[in-house]
Amino acid sequence: MKTAIIMANAMAVLAPGRFRTIVGKRFVRPRVRQQTDTGRDYLATLETSWIEGPLGRQRIYSGGSGPKVFFQHGWEADAADLSSHAQHLMENGYRVVLIDAPAHGASEGRTATIPLFAEGLGSAAATLGQPFALVAHSMGAPSGVVAMSEGLLNPKAFIALASPCSMADNISFQAGALGMSKRSIRLMQEGVEAALGAPVSRFDIALDAPAMTARALFIYGDNDVIVPASAGQKASARWPGAQLVIKPGLGHRGVLRDPGVRDDVLQFLEAIRA
Repeated sequence: MKTAIIMANAMAVLAPGRFRTIVGKRFVRPRVRQQTDTGRDYLATLETSWIEGPLGRQRIYSGGSGPKVFFQHGWEADAADLSSHAQHLMENGYRVVLIDAPAHGASEGRTATIPLFAEGLGSAAATLGQPFALVAHSMGAPSGVVAMSEGLLNPKAFIALASPCSMADNISFQAGALGMSKRSIRLMQEGVEAALGAPVSRFDIALDAPAMTARALFIYGDNDVIVPASAGQKASARWPGAQLVIKPGLGHRGVLRDPGVRDDVLQFLEAIRA
């Protein structure tokens, strides 16, 4: 890894245009479609169907009865990531709808971006009806905010698990932690903007938050090396009435399985449902 970072920093100096293009393309091409086998037994018990998303068919897993809750996973993952949360809510009287984003899981497509994730959520709402709540992990959360800000999604409740706040900040945080130079990070952001066709500043929950009407809960682990808890502090501070919970000892994926986090999500939804 250290050698790869040295080479990347060198390319940013010697061939900045090529470096910008490579990282931009990499940013919208997921390498894998799932990160875990955990939860697949539960997915197998649910109804499976398809919706038409922005890049073709998207896989939907659904089950239970009661208020409808959408679940959106993060980058290079799939619906199984949120199976623990979905099962807990289904057992407590909710209808759950887990969505494989474009180019993830069983869904069609080769590229994926926050706008494409957002369009997929909008397609799910247009096909299945608006949800009572959205539970989203990592990149799935800012995608949900984009969907809400563009009128594609209108949940009463929004639960963000380990969500980045600002794309620009998250790129800088992750790349900096790896040892990327400031020049490399700047070129990386330029490459991402070219790939998205939009400035990275567009994707900042703190900018959209003041206009949001959904009740929001942000949950983070204080041992997250992918998205720091400070992202939640920034996002929740701008979201009217938002709650922020920071769990000691949990990492980026720990919030997906932790029983305490599951209970926090259920209690938050029950208070709104009452």
